Amino acid sequence: MSVVLATAIVLLGLRLPTAYHPINTMAWIIGGASVLTVLYAALGLMGVRSYLRDGYLDAAGARRTTRLLAAMWATAVVFSSLACFLFFGTVVSQVGDPLHPEVRFTVAVWAQLCLLAAPPVLTGVLFFVGRRLLDPVPPAIRQDTAVTPTAGGPGFATYPLPPPPQRHVWMPAARAHEVRRACGRLGTGLLIAGVLLTPTVVLLGDRLPPLHPALGFLSWTFTATGVVQVFIAATVLRGARRHLTGEYLDLPEALTTRRSLGVIWGLGLLFTVFSGVGLVVGLSSATGGPAGEAVRYPAVAWVVLSLMAMPGVLTSVAFFAARRLFAPLPLARS
Repeated sequence: MSVVLATAIVLLGLRLPTAYHPINTMAWIIGGASVLTVLYAALGLMGVRSYLRDGYLDAAGARRTTRLLAAMWATAVVFSSLACFLFFGTVVSQVGDPLHPEVRFTVAVWAQLCLLAAPPVLTGVLFFVGRRLLDPVPPAIRQDTAVTPTAGGPGFATYPLPPPPQRHVWMPAARAHEVRRACGRLGTGLLIAGVLLTPTVVLLGDRLPPLHPALGFLSWTFTATGVVQVFIAATVLRGARRHLTGEYLDLPEALTTRRSLGVIWGLGLLFTVFSGVGLVVGLSSATGGPAGEAVRYPAVAWVVLSLMAMPGVLTSVAFFAARRLFAPLPLARS
């Protein structure tokens, strides 16, 4: 949903009557950035499953996730409020301008405002749902819990102690061989893709129309940083083979690898979005015609945009492959 929302904000922002105005561009860039808070909040909530084991909840991990959801909600409110203010102010200031008679409050303008206001709503839903689900003790149980008085102060609720954490998990030999082979092959494939991607983007980028120096610098900087995330993901995946000793998987290390690749995936998407946005804005200013006329991009621009999206795609492959390979297994024996 976050990817669809960001795409809708960008595409609709480029088609609005105020697309010529730089403040309008800033508004949908900030709005697109606010959508990342929805993605990070969703990833945080998805990671809660690693805090559950045999009926026990890791309370410290649950608190960290709740704080993450609250931070993403607050960030979405700030970013979306700023984006809505900039966009609404741009439309109000341009309505009635004889130089731009096409600017008025249309259905597309109201739709863009709704899209810009959507991230706080979605992150708010995730926050309240997460806070409800991650409450270690439901209210009904909390009221009926036995209380044992202590000499040092008021009574404390008593609960059975959780079992000690199990570090190594057994898996069949065929499964262990598959995990080692998949990590090695996928890591090598990502390294090769990163090596081939770098010169290809550079060579094709030379054929683009001249861009504004600042936009061109930002776009290529984010692209290079996104390619670096691909190399980091490849290194993490290849190193994940060390988590297997014979037929035993080091569970904490495997979970750390999954979380690391989740962070790398989020950064890859972040840099991909900003590199693409910078290139689109630069091309719009370089190839744009009169106000209200659709912007036409050369064919090589679409190829370069597709290549700029590859860091996000490749880090996504690494993250979801690691989720499948290091999925929590039944604790059969240690």
